[in-house]
Amino acid sequence: MSKFIKLLPKISLWLLFAASLVITVLFFVGGSNTIDIAGTEWDEPVYTNLLLNWTYVLCALVVLITLAVSVMQFIKTFIANPKKGIVSSLVILLIVAIFAISWALGSAETLNIIGYEGTDNTGFWAKYSDMCLYVAYTLGAGTLLALFGSMIYAKFK
Repeated sequence: MSKFIKLLPKISLWLLFAASLVITVLFFVGGSNTIDIAGTEWDEPVYTNLLLNWTYVLCALVVLITLAVSVMQFIKTFIANPKKGIVSSLVILLIVAIFAISWALGSAETLNIIGYEGTDNTGFWAKYSDMCLYVAYTLGAGTLLALFGSMIYAKFK
């Protein structure tokens, strides 16, 4: 049983990769429908919604797994060394701060999108979309800084 538990992450990774590959191929070669947007005809891939929904599923998995691992690590650290546990909670506070600042920077202003008649581009959803973009930019920049910082650190070490 323990051998299966050790293989489970690897199996899950390969299954997610295979599903992503199939959905991506379907998106690009699965045909398209012609739609009219503001008097102009456009080709919309048939599997656009499937690809978007799969992206949402993968993002939700990443968030849930990251939160679960962070909480488990925090609990283990806090049990072993309470002082280090409190210091490690600063990372959680930093993430909360990034989300809060990104939410504050977001705008609830209505976006004028050509050919879009819905109401999902106003108020809460407009602000939420801005928050997601700002969080992605911040985390992307942090990743690049960490990457280059670790390379520079390794050179001088």
